[in-house]
Amino acid sequence: MKNKKKIILIVIAVMMGIFLISGMLKGKSTVEGLVGDPKGTFVNVGKAVTTDIQTKISATGTVKAEESEIVFAEANTKVETFLVEVGDPVKKGDVLLTYDVETKEGLQRDLEKLDLQMETARIALSQLQAGSKQSIMQVQTEIASIDKNLLDVEDGIRQLETSLVIAQKDLEQVEKTYDVTKTLFDEGLAAEKELDDAEKAVMKTKDQVSSLETQVASSKKNIETITMQKSNAQYNLDLLQNKVQDETKAQNIAMKQNEIASLVLQKESVLEQLDKVEEKVLAPIDGVVSRVGAKEGSFVAPGAELMTIINPEKLVVEAEISPYYAAQLETGLTVKVKYNGSTTVETEGTISMVSPVAVQKAAQDKGAVSTAIPVKVAIDNSQGLKEGLTVDLKVVTSEVKGVVAVPLLATMTDKEDNNYLFVVEAGNTLSKRMVKQGAADNHLVQVSDIEDGDIVVTNPTEALEAGMSVSYMLLEEVGE
Repeated sequence: MKNKKKIILIVIAVMMGIFLISGMLKGKSTVEGLVGDPKGTFVNVGKAVTTDIQTKISATGTVKAEESEIVFAEANTKVETFLVEVGDPVKKGDVLLTYDVETKEGLQRDLEKLDLQMETARIALSQLQAGSKQSIMQVQTEIASIDKNLLDVEDGIRQLETSLVIAQKDLEQVEKTYDVTKTLFDEGLAAEKELDDAEKAVMKTKDQVSSLETQVASSKKNIETITMQKSNAQYNLDLLQNKVQDETKAQNIAMKQNEIASLVLQKESVLEQLDKVEEKVLAPIDGVVSRVGAKEGSFVAPGAELMTIINPEKLVVEAEISPYYAAQLETGLTVKVKYNGSTTVETEGTISMVSPVAVQKAAQDKGAVSTAIPVKVAIDNSQGLKEGLTVDLKVVTSEVKGVVAVPLLATMTDKEDNNYLFVVEAGNTLSKRMVKQGAADNHLVQVSDIEDGDIVVTNPTEALEAGMSVSYMLLEEVGE
């Protein structure tokens, strides 16, 4: 506040200098409204008044709904139809949206698949653990089937390779035919149709060769796969016949047990989702739809936000206040709330929450960090305000009534940090009064030892002394 006063005093001194020079040019006797000693020092004055003083903190905040509910999806599902949209009022129990019935049917199919997988895994585990003759015979049968399949593929490859050789010879023949026909055509001894037919024959035969080559390569790749299958089956047979170490068998048993455990967990999850999947979602509270987070026909996962419902009658303002005022912030303080729109909305509220900790966040300047104290203001009358609006706040931190106050710039501080001011006495001379300051706002400060109506100097400087004669404008002339 001292720095603010110094700046204002400099501006006033400059203005006063301009006024005095103007007065010297025109002659002091020509200045209307000037009272006091014409030869005295000119000063600006104000009058001590009895008034009420409020100390306020200015801030901005965002209007939020105190009561709100977010409707979440509880399962993997598909939204079919929204029955409400943003701005619609709803009552608790109203249908908000419906799900696609295929979601439930799909979960039931998933459950059936898991049951089959679990049964298959249990059978495999039983075979691993028992090593029965039946299990050995099953694997032996599997190996025999693989061997037969391998022979069939190898036989198929031989047939394909034979066909490929024939096709390659056919290609050589049709290419020769094309070359002869081309020569005869160039000499005018063959028709264009004969040349076209020869060319088509070449292209067709090339396609046959390419197709056969692809089939041969694919069949050879199948042999690799079948060979691997046989290797796995043979390993399983060796395991059943105890031809491999028991440690490996134990690992396989453990893996199969883990597989079954995983399938059990998957089944429990599907059962849980199946239990939660409904054909419709109901409103959890009375209110108004403020947000819709999904679209009709979209798939949503568990935890996805579907809709937000708020109570528009119970609004609060969330704001962040400078930590400079930390010691003054407490719950219960009166707050004046103002929204400047096409129509100004003004209401009051009280601070209902002051964060016990200050928060830090990145400022606009790169690398800078700002600190603030989050507060929440409960609004007395929210009529005209909407969630999401930015409002101005005036937090009343203190208030005194019926005190004597003088203009903020009237007081000065001496070297001992004592406050004083100059009073214009009846003889237009100055008296120096030592005072104690109290509450202050942007214009006035409460002082002691001053009476209502006292005229005080509002632009004091260290050049002023007690007993000095002064002149000043009549208070009516300076706007009083």
